[in-house]
Amino acid sequence: MVSPSGTPVAGPSIRTSTGSASRSITHHQNNQTQKLPDTNIENSSKSSHHDTPPSGPRKPFNRSWRFWAIILSLSIMALCGTVEATIIINALPTIVADLGGGSAYLWIPNAFLLASVAVLPLYSQLSDIFGRRYLLLGAVSLFILGSGLCGAASSMGMLIAARAVAGLGSGGIEMLVETVVTDLVPLRERSKYESLVLTGSLVGCTIGPFLGGVIVVKLGWRWIFYLNVILGGASLLMLFVFLKVKHRRNQTLISRLKRIDIGGNAIFIGSVVAVLLALTWGGPVYRWDSFRIVLPLVLGLLGLFVFTAFEWTPKLAPEPSFPRALLSNRTSAAALMQSFILSILTFCFLPVYFQGILGKSPLGSGIAIVPISACVVPFCIVGGVALSKFGRYKPIHFISWAILIVGLGLCSLLDRNSSTAAWACFEIVCSAGIGLVTPTLLPAVQAPLEERYVATSTGLWSVTRGFGSIWGVTIPSVIFTNEVRRYSDSINDVSIAERLANGQAYELATKAFLDSIADETVRDQVISVFTRAIKTVWYVGIAVAGLGLLVVFVQREVKLRQEMPETEFGMDDGRPASRTAATDEIPLEDLTARRYE
Repeated sequence: MVSPSGTPVAGPSIRTSTGSASRSITHHQNNQTQKLPDTNIENSSKSSHHDTPPSGPRKPFNRSWRFWAIILSLSIMALCGTVEATIIINALPTIVADLGGGSAYLWIPNAFLLASVAVLPLYSQLSDIFGRRYLLLGAVSLFILGSGLCGAASSMGMLIAARAVAGLGSGGIEMLVETVVTDLVPLRERSKYESLVLTGSLVGCTIGPFLGGVIVVKLGWRWIFYLNVILGGASLLMLFVFLKVKHRRNQTLISRLKRIDIGGNAIFIGSVVAVLLALTWGGPVYRWDSFRIVLPLVLGLLGLFVFTAFEWTPKLAPEPSFPRALLSNRTSAAALMQSFILSILTFCFLPVYFQGILGKSPLGSGIAIVPISACVVPFCIVGGVALSKFGRYKPIHFISWAILIVGLGLCSLLDRNSSTAAWACFEIVCSAGIGLVTPTLLPAVQAPLEERYVATSTGLWSVTRGFGSIWGVTIPSVIFTNEVRRYSDSINDVSIAERLANGQAYELATKAFLDSIADETVRDQVISVFTRAIKTVWYVGIAVAGLGLLVVFVQREVKLRQEMPETEFGMDDGRPASRTAATDEIPLEDLTARRYE
């Protein structure tokens, strides 16, 4: 999705926050009551190397004890969200054995992911309308409820439905945690504090699979969900006590409900559901060339284009969930593109290498990826601190992508004879590339934008990452499956070769499958085919990372604001919410779609 750029033009009238008579943009320009910046492309070359972001009232950045309590609460909540998403990996066989359900088990992780991604734009708009505090508390409560129902599930259907409920809460948590940080911290400092919150997420990714295996053995699978009830409850209590932030209270409930972009969110949710259905069914349930995959995928992608057109038409969406201003400059668009690419590469194929080539168990594979998961944390902190200190994101992005390309190139050298030291060191190199860039992407997205777009830009960033993670599983699995089919003729056992050639290679790249092959020669042939196939996956990953590096050159270096703006959603200090951050009435998109490149 790309956004057309251009100068603000005369359009529908807007009203002031006091409800005064309508005044058109032309009237403002003619009377010089509001001077808009020159947004012509021709004049962009006159800007300095560090373009100036939108300005406004500023106040000092206050880090009180309550601020740190909020950061701690958000970190715990981020930990819960990622633990919920990853802890279930090693528990699936036990859950299926207990509840049954056959192939429906695929929906245990997928229902959670689908629900969490589909509601992100809705959460971003609702947080602007109703404020951050109660919406975040509601999302956390929904997450706790879903987790509790998962633990109490008596059937596969109940478990899947409960996972969807937990996903609805998790989507809000993911978006609102980042939004609250951006509300409380000036732009230049955000990466530093986002890296602290991200530490909770990354710790969850690291310990989730291992913790799930341990809990299943020691306490039973239901406790992997009850654990999130306990942690989520503690976080909910802390947020209720400490998260006191401003929001506008001078609107009636009816006027707030009228502002919700019902049409846009309905189109988006339907499109996302169609795309995710196709991507999750493709391979395990249906062949990729089946109409059951092609039809929803095409309809879903077309729906996303319809959603964009709907949102960018003021008469259809007067207050859109996805404003055109978010992509009206190449810096924000480039940072979003990098976020999408990084999410594709973050869900790498290391588990397939460990299980399908080295023959490790799922638990052993989870332990083997600890180096990349654990080392991302310190590199995230380094990247966040570096951006805060120097205020320049382009050098960090360039260095990060270069390191990641090297790391993926090293991974392409791995085979069944590679030593533990080799693959562990290669993981650390990849973690450096991923970690350094991760906390610097959202500040780059928001640098050219006004503070009023904090929630919507964070929501779009979260959607971009969610879609990237889906494609990050789908694209490698399709490549791997096709490459295995290509080389399957080299396997002597015809029945095994046919199973691998019929689209089951990704599912069969496990220790259990290798152990089921009695003939050692055939087992070696299968491992050889897996090795050749996964090398192609790494090569494609290198090319994708190279695209991320090229996108860096599209960005402009925008000066990061160092002081807190007077926003509507900052820390509640007893003063009324600022009326400069957003108007009571529906904002006019063309007025704010400035070009800061």
